[in-house]
Amino acid sequence: MTTLLQVPGAAYQLCVDEALRQAPFLIDRWCSRLVDALYGRSIAIQEPAERHQIQNAIAALKKNRVFIEKEFPVEFKKSMADDASAGSGRKAVSSAGSLSSVSFDELELMEDSQVQDAVESARLQQFIRLGCEPGLASFTARLSTAQGFLMVKADSNPLRPEIVAQALLRLLLALPVASQARACWLLDGAQLMGEELQSLYLLLNDLLAAQGIAPAAYGVIATPDSRAGRTFQRESADAFLRPKNNPFNAGFASGSLETDEESTRPGGKQLLTLDHLHHLLMGDYDNTGRDLSSIPVYGSEEVLHQEFSHTLPFALDVLNELEDHGEGAIKGKASRPAPTQSLAQLRAHLKTEAKSLGQSLAIEVVGLMIEQMAHDDRLLMPIRQVIANAEPAFLRLAVSDPRFFSDKSHPARRLLDGITSASLGYASENAPGFQEFMQSLQEVADLLKEEHASDAQHFAGLLREFERKQSRNTPANRQAQRRAVQALLQAEQRNLLAVKIAAEIRARPDYVEVNRIITAFLAGPWSQVMARERLQGESVPPDSRSAVFSRMLDDLLWSLDLATVGSHRKRLLEMIPEMLKTLSEGLQSIGYPPEQSQPFFDALMVVHQAGLRRLPELPGVMPKSTHALHKMFEAREDEPDMAPLWLAPQEVQHSGFMENWDVPANSGPEPDSLRTQDAASPAGAALPEAVESIDLHLGDWVELLVDMRWLRAQLTWVSPFSTLYMFTSEGERKHSMTVRILRHLLELKLVRVISQQGVLDGALDGVTRTAMRNSVQGEGSF
Repeated sequence: MTTLLQVPGAAYQLCVDEALRQAPFLIDRWCSRLVDALYGRSIAIQEPAERHQIQNAIAALKKNRVFIEKEFPVEFKKSMADDASAGSGRKAVSSAGSLSSVSFDELELMEDSQVQDAVESARLQQFIRLGCEPGLASFTARLSTAQGFLMVKADSNPLRPEIVAQALLRLLLALPVASQARACWLLDGAQLMGEELQSLYLLLNDLLAAQGIAPAAYGVIATPDSRAGRTFQRESADAFLRPKNNPFNAGFASGSLETDEESTRPGGKQLLTLDHLHHLLMGDYDNTGRDLSSIPVYGSEEVLHQEFSHTLPFALDVLNELEDHGEGAIKGKASRPAPTQSLAQLRAHLKTEAKSLGQSLAIEVVGLMIEQMAHDDRLLMPIRQVIANAEPAFLRLAVSDPRFFSDKSHPARRLLDGITSASLGYASENAPGFQEFMQSLQEVADLLKEEHASDAQHFAGLLREFERKQSRNTPANRQAQRRAVQALLQAEQRNLLAVKIAAEIRARPDYVEVNRIITAFLAGPWSQVMARERLQGESVPPDSRSAVFSRMLDDLLWSLDLATVGSHRKRLLEMIPEMLKTLSEGLQSIGYPPEQSQPFFDALMVVHQAGLRRLPELPGVMPKSTHALHKMFEAREDEPDMAPLWLAPQEVQHSGFMENWDVPANSGPEPDSLRTQDAASPAGAALPEAVESIDLHLGDWVELLVDMRWLRAQLTWVSPFSTLYMFTSEGERKHSMTVRILRHLLELKLVRVISQQGVLDGALDGVTRTAMRNSVQGEGSF
């Protein structure tokens, strides 16, 4: 009989196979329609030079059409494979579409050519998406179910427009044609490809529906309400194709660094493109000719009287009032902006008097970053207000020290990251410890108002003081963390070895399945004993007793074979006392509770009594107290080589291991602070215990139901083989569990994901999305 998990798997493969089968027909129709579209445009154009360019593009397309139709299915399949191999390491973020594919951290590592490729790819993706968005949504919902997801995971769709665009662009860029011809193809061809994909998605959606696949549910994910973090706005195809906005008009390579006077002169309208942001991270805009440490601090007397004494006093006046009284205090004077405009005025004046394009860009980036963080509803309102009020200090820093953007370990970035990360530990203003946290945070905010709060040394001092006041950094808590990690590492290493030893025992020729109690004991507790013994043997000199527990297994298995022991009763009688002693010592070595091993000793006594009486088989009555041992250690029928991990009582105590995980689905109140979608966990319980099945990473925040109360906890440790996870909640309380338990709790919604990306990282990625959007649309904010 086919299981529920197997049906979606088969339907998914059927869908992918059909998409690959349709790929040659799709590209054939695309080429035909593109030729017609280019002919139509050439007829309508009066300019001879432009008409000639289009005619050349038509000729080049006809010449390369056979190659395109032959290679596109190959590139499509390769792009799907590349996406699948990168999927397990894909960072979990709140995707805003194709324009979020490049993160802030990744941007610094890219070459100039890679930046341009990313912009061109984003343009093509957006054009294609315009034509297939209606069919894509319903198809992705069904495909998510076919992949085994409970919620829609759009980024896991291997047939999404981004994958098609990647395959098409890579293929076209490899052709020996002029860039003008390729730009003509993409100008008309991007929209046509979107329309062809729309037809394909409708076909595949019907195919899945015919297989009985229902659409998965879409989760509602709250995103920060700021310009930097908003999703790319859809526009009509006509708006994109207007000549003044068309990103393909410049040979499909626009968006490069602007160097003309209009784009770089102070006060001119400048565009924060992805290329600009990349050069800012690389330090290419530091053209002041001076060491960064010598750049005066905005707001200081030196600046006021030397650098910008003729135009900057107004901005400094606004800055000082912001620091002294806050935005709400700036009002009443006709020459002053309204409170909500004061920071915008400050940014504008600082950019006007910037000494280099890099300083001007730095001011804009800080403004976008702080704005997004101040609108991030994962943070409580008092914390968001503190961050917003601290913008002047970060503006001064960005102008004088561009390392703030390129150095992730910069004290100012670490301070922002530390503040926002710690803030996620509080679900409400009434949460325990929040008032004390706000007090320490306010002290930091007060120090940021000082005039010299503009260099790395000052922020380093603030960071040290902030970390000192956080309970997580006390010596006692660090020691507790080390003790918990050591216990879990020891448990994982022992358990993994125990699984191998259990398999070795079952493979022995003298292995006898007497009853389920004894076989569960051998595969469980005694495998743990032997594993500990082997691990200890690697670090101590061998002696006569170095493998006493492993050697005892020979006698134990011999004693279970009634056909043999019946004629050697004297030997059996002599070995029983020493055997029981060794068994007890072995169990004591791993801290195994005596009461849990009693069913095994009872069953063993019955077997030995039958051997001493020369009984050919065991009596029909066996001990009934078998459920605990069997449940704890016997391997599952669908996973014969994988028994649940077991921790010794001391390891449980040090790590907060959650043993009792059989809890009802409706076991507590809904957490008040739940703002994100339920964690999507693959359906079915028979999945391998691997990190790919749990989409959580170090630093992620969750709400965890413990003792009928929702706790905000952070994932602080994952074992090397990803079999154990440990969370830390308020008061440094530890909560560790196996990956199987965690998956189970996610399915029951007893672990709910709150945040899977740091607030600062998300804000900087939002700035990157804005730069990418500007590169694609040709629109900027300064």
